[in-house]
Amino acid sequence: MRTLTKQSTLSLAIALAFSTNSFANNNEIEEVTVVAKPTSYANSVIEQSMIEQQSSVSSVLAVIDNLPGISINEGDAFGGDDWSTTITMRGFSIDGNQQQLGMTVDGIPNGGSNYGGGAKANRYLDSENLATVEVGQGTSDIASASLEALGGTFNFVSKDPSLEKSTTFAYTNGDHNASRYYFKHETGSIFNNTQAYVSYSQTDTSRWIGDGSNGGKDNQHAELKFVSNFDALTLTGRLSYDDVSETNYNSVSLEQFAQTPDWDQLTWNWTGTPHFDQMFAEGWGTLRENTLGYLKFEYAISPSSLLTVSPYYHKNSGRGDWIPPYLTSPVDENGKPTTEGGSNAGSYGFVDSDGKPLAPNEGCTQSLSWPWESGPGLNPACYSADATPVMSYRHTHYDKNRLGLTANYQLTLGMHDIEAGIWYEQSERDESRDWHKVIDARVYHHFDSTPYWTQYKNTFDTDTFKWYLQDSMALGDFTLNMGAKQYLVELQKYDHFNDISSDKVDSDSDVLFSAGVLYQLNSSTELFTSYSENFAAIKDGVLERDSSTLTDIEPETAENIDFGVRYNADRLSLTATAYSIEFENRITFIAPGSDTSGIDYTIGTNGSYINVGGIESQGFELSASYMLTNEWNIYTSYTNNSSEYASDDPSSYANGELIDGAGPSFSSGDDVIDAPSDMFVLSTDYYSGDFRFGISAKYTGERLGAWTDEQTRTRNEVDGYTVIDFNAGYYAEVNAGAFKSIDIAFAVTNLTDKQYLAGGTGNGSTYFIGAPRTAALTFTANF
Repeated sequence: MRTLTKQSTLSLAIALAFSTNSFANNNEIEEVTVVAKPTSYANSVIEQSMIEQQSSVSSVLAVIDNLPGISINEGDAFGGDDWSTTITMRGFSIDGNQQQLGMTVDGIPNGGSNYGGGAKANRYLDSENLATVEVGQGTSDIASASLEALGGTFNFVSKDPSLEKSTTFAYTNGDHNASRYYFKHETGSIFNNTQAYVSYSQTDTSRWIGDGSNGGKDNQHAELKFVSNFDALTLTGRLSYDDVSETNYNSVSLEQFAQTPDWDQLTWNWTGTPHFDQMFAEGWGTLRENTLGYLKFEYAISPSSLLTVSPYYHKNSGRGDWIPPYLTSPVDENGKPTTEGGSNAGSYGFVDSDGKPLAPNEGCTQSLSWPWESGPGLNPACYSADATPVMSYRHTHYDKNRLGLTANYQLTLGMHDIEAGIWYEQSERDESRDWHKVIDARVYHHFDSTPYWTQYKNTFDTDTFKWYLQDSMALGDFTLNMGAKQYLVELQKYDHFNDISSDKVDSDSDVLFSAGVLYQLNSSTELFTSYSENFAAIKDGVLERDSSTLTDIEPETAENIDFGVRYNADRLSLTATAYSIEFENRITFIAPGSDTSGIDYTIGTNGSYINVGGIESQGFELSASYMLTNEWNIYTSYTNNSSEYASDDPSSYANGELIDGAGPSFSSGDDVIDAPSDMFVLSTDYYSGDFRFGISAKYTGERLGAWTDEQTRTRNEVDGYTVIDFNAGYYAEVNAGAFKSIDIAFAVTNLTDKQYLAGGTGNGSTYFIGAPRTAALTFTANF
């Protein structure tokens, strides 16, 4: 059996605490207190009540929403749409435009959190198999394997197999046609040294907006995990598979929300008019398939040293759909029609009986005004009655293969706890886009499976190597941490149609230093401070854009400073942290025609990425958990964050003056888009024998959006909101026949049915509508 260092012992204790029931049969909460690991930077772990607040249908992302500094927003209460998922922490974001937070599963990198080829933790882990989530706010664990960890990291930890043999079946039924079946079999101890489990779930939901053909989520998910002990070696293996089809939610402007706060502008009745039907919900789709497997070898070389090696493999494939209200006319560089590559010479929305494109009637200027101005070209009133409308079904295909390895060596040598390691990964990502003809736009969106145009096809290769070294020195009541790490990242693009490989682009970091001090003031109180340099490599998506000047783009960096105190007594635990962050070289995508109304479906690989300066953030975070009685617990957290742009937007300003034709944008000292300044959580949980219930409220403060007037510096303002959640449950030992126990869990999110705008799209102009009141009931039987 392996010998554990102090840090790994704490991690194991956390996992064990969360793998047991959080309530007992003697009318008392089990006296298990889970606190952050004693590190010199701000970090948090979830409490069991945070898992119970969510329905099993919900994604694992939702359980961290009550931790300080964090805001999680998904398109619905069940996490049914990756397109509308946004995560913010200390002014850093994961959304459709930005990926600034690292994410791992059991320490294995997730492969990026972006929509096009990335996969967040909910693609790898069912809620029933979640042990805990370790969060590093601002400063990440030096060993964390991520190329996006500018503002911190999330490590989602899966449960280990049980020593007891059992079978679990659960069924959930909820609002918006939600249903979920979950099955899990624990082998117990086999071969005298191994435990394993296998689980499977099938989840179906409908979009909460509209009815009938309003789309939804269809998700199949499977997991397998085993742990085997061989004297000094522990071998852990895990395999997850996820296959999902999601219909997206659409973001809306403040004006649209004020007019119809329960409609995202997508429709669910086919009209036969393509300009309207481009908003048909079922045509906005995300299809993804993810397989992730790893082996973890933990070898105790001696009682004071541990070597961990984890090879892994990840395959991601999928598609993103839209239904443009026209057909395109692709041509090659010589202006001749083509089916591969080239550019669009023009689009048309109507054809004659022979399929030839038609122009609108001469002199017709009528236009359809919704969802945006159609112009005469897409208005049926500008064509003869026998003209036939046409439209496309546009697919963007994603495929990624990652093969990598993490290795970590821990050594205790006198007063020194030394940690060193590497991360190596080879990633190959394919992306292509093809256009299919809708067979008859008057009838439905059924499309020809053979595309009439493949717009582009590219392959991106990314080689990543990271090394790190850290020494924690115990000096009486002081612990001093000093560390260094470096990322060596190489990117290359291959254009299949032009048979051209780009030059290899190095996105290497400098040597990044970190340091911290932990002072044990007394048995219950510790003080800490830390400094770290964080880094995010240039994404391979930058190579998609031919007009991006790579020599002018620098990787993103951030410098984080934390000061804090932790207190942990018999009934009370609390943490307070003040922080300061300087974020430099922020990369933003500038789309051509981005100031026009409507969606540019043919944007392809146009547009460019540029560095747009930095962001300075300061704030503080408070969290506390207090046991009022043996049955009753209260948890609270408060976050105050101030994030400002450190320079002018170079795409809108030159030497402090607005560029001719540019719209108003951010200037130095302006508050950052979509960064709430205040968040406050208050929740309470009560356990009495087999019964439990809890209620939680979270306030998210006002946010500022895009600039609407340059002279007055007027901006969009998104109102603050409070969402209240409720949960209750009953657990009983049965031990009758095949049954061992049963559990009934009821969860309601947004109990007061508050209407609000949730996460934004990163540009400060549109936002996703917050999910309405949603209830779900889960019945679980253990055999």
